[in-house]
Amino acid sequence: MKTSKHVYYWFVIFALCFIGYQQVQDQIRPNYAGENLTIIYLLGIAPNFLPAIGIPALFVVLIPQLKNTNSWLNEKKHITANLISLSGLLCWEFLQTMTENGYFDWNDVLGTLIGAGVFQLIWKISPKKFTAVAAKNGLYKRK
Repeated sequence: MKTSKHVYYWFVIFALCFIGYQQVQDQIRPNYAGENLTIIYLLGIAPNFLPAIGIPALFVVLIPQLKNTNSWLNEKKHITANLISLSGLLCWEFLQTMTENGYFDWNDVLGTLIGAGVFQLIWKISPKKFTAVAAKNGLYKRK
């Protein structure tokens, strides 16, 4: 089975976001002793911002594997991926209001929404060969 280069492109984006998330959560935030409020704020929203970019990048690879014949789903997989990711991330944030140890923060919601916007921007500025979708009737390309 031949894997196309666009799969690696989106996997690299997912991997970088995943590694960045882990580094922020496990290394950077616990060890940051500075008093710069901007850095503290950015480190606070980074665990929401990075998955909002990385998860849709993974779904962009997984959605075509469903072998769905729906052309809209194939042509707009980036939108579907972003909606699935946003739904899960925002549900998780709002569910934290009902958990004992959870902490709901509107800044986390904002970080998630900004991350989703950044993913859409990455999709727009990515080379067309990485956003094209193969289908039975030919090749659908980003408009």
